[in-house]
Amino acid sequence: MSYYIVAIHIVELIAALSGTYYYLKTKDDQMKIFIWYLWFVVFIETVGMYGYLLLNNYDYDWFIWLKNSVFCSNTWLYNIYSFVTIFIFGKFFLKIIHRKSSKIIIVAAVVFYTIFTVLYFLISGTFFQKSLPYDLFVETFIVFVFVMLYYKQLLGGDEILFFRKLPVFYISSGLLLFYLCAAPLFTFDGYFYEVNKGFIQFRHIYMFIINIFLYSCFIFAFLYTIQFKKELAKRR
Repeated sequence: MSYYIVAIHIVELIAALSGTYYYLKTKDDQMKIFIWYLWFVVFIETVGMYGYLLLNNYDYDWFIWLKNSVFCSNTWLYNIYSFVTIFIFGKFFLKIIHRKSSKIIIVAAVVFYTIFTVLYFLISGTFFQKSLPYDLFVETFIVFVFVMLYYKQLLGGDEILFFRKLPVFYISSGLLLFYLCAAPLFTFDGYFYEVNKGFIQFRHIYMFIINIFLYSCFIFAFLYTIQFKKELAKRR
């Protein structure tokens, strides 16, 4: 396991702890589902590390069974992760966005993604072997729509006057920048082979940087804005 992966796991854990600290101090129900999402990420990333265990050759019955089963790859776990991520993002933005038309768009996007995902894996039967085709591009488009709807609401209301005090602004901006930066990289997935060590090294460093940036945004969002919570409560 590389130092990059360990460092990302540590920052993910710090982000989840920061969110928990924020909630315990503010009882901000708007952020509750997103904080649960951060702990979900920690759980998935921790369980997903069993893939590194399978690189060994232990002589245990359970290990041999696991290595020869459909669970030998953790692809199935990250297929669940992608689906749950979009569902939680939808719930999160539904709590934040108030316009009925925007809510309809969010629900429609989540329903479309759900139906498409379920039908694809039922028809293809590749749930344990492959990810959804162009999954990151679809997720990027959905996140882009959600964040734009939030920005539209922000620009049309009084919250624009104190946006820098809102955790959701930093979270939304971090998500948008992360997905916009990550999506182009996966255009070149055809070069991701063992013989192309230069691209593999570049990809690891690139993903490390944007992941650290993303979770640093979350940490900043919680720890910086906590001081303004009482002030914002009075405004509402």
